[in-house]
Amino acid sequence: MRHLLIIFCFLLTVPMSSCIGENFASQATNGPAYQVADYSEPLLKGVQQKVFQAFVAGSISGNANEMESLDTELEKLYEESGQKLITYWRAYLKFYSSIYYLKMGDEKQSEKEIDLGVKWMKNMKDKNSEDYALLAMLQGFSLQFKGMKVMFMSSNIKDNAKMAVELDPSNPRANYVYASNDFHTPAMYGGGKEAEEYLLKAISLPAQKIENEYLPSWGREEAYEMLIKLYIKAEKWEKAKEHFSAGTEEFPESYTINQLAPKLIGK
Repeated sequence: MRHLLIIFCFLLTVPMSSCIGENFASQATNGPAYQVADYSEPLLKGVQQKVFQAFVAGSISGNANEMESLDTELEKLYEESGQKLITYWRAYLKFYSSIYYLKMGDEKQSEKEIDLGVKWMKNMKDKNSEDYALLAMLQGFSLQFKGMKVMFMSSNIKDNAKMAVELDPSNPRANYVYASNDFHTPAMYGGGKEAEEYLLKAISLPAQKIENEYLPSWGREEAYEMLIKLYIKAEKWEKAKEHFSAGTEEFPESYTINQLAPKLIGK
């Protein structure tokens, strides 16, 4: 997947098939599964890639028109159908909108965008593993704006990530987000003890149990990138090179993975 290819360029340090009309219990989690309307909805087909493409277009053009247009379409569709899956994708879009505005130097709008995504996901009833994973990811991204509130929010993020894993241990996004929270938690606060285990689990899992263009598939590329970083930090060079090779084989065009190559030269 290439959906984080540009994100980390800006900051530091998202293949599926049809199924509208089905209950996606087999794809989702042990929690309430997603359901979609009993008619074909073109807007939701390939929506994950549409979000990323709108983000890329905005980053190139310097305006958020495509992201705003997609959000308007999703909002209208939600008003018509009330499907929670649409809320998921609107919140996912807000994650990218927040990244976009941060790149543009508008921290106030960036915080507003991510906070709106967090609000929607927090208010969603009967959340499943995918929902908790996205919520925890959004909350984690929002921490950079929260100052002294960070300490009060961190435990809630971990709880949401843990719930995502508990509801569906075979969800790569749940495992990635749980690992990410541990990876970014300072050692003095107990971080760094579980990231490797959960990242290895994330890359061992298929992006989706059943290919479906309406549902999330992100997580594996991000897990590879973070796992390689973890091994580099620990100076476990053979493991870093092993997973770099595997990651670039699966995601040959990944910027986030390929940018780590210089750190492995001569190791």
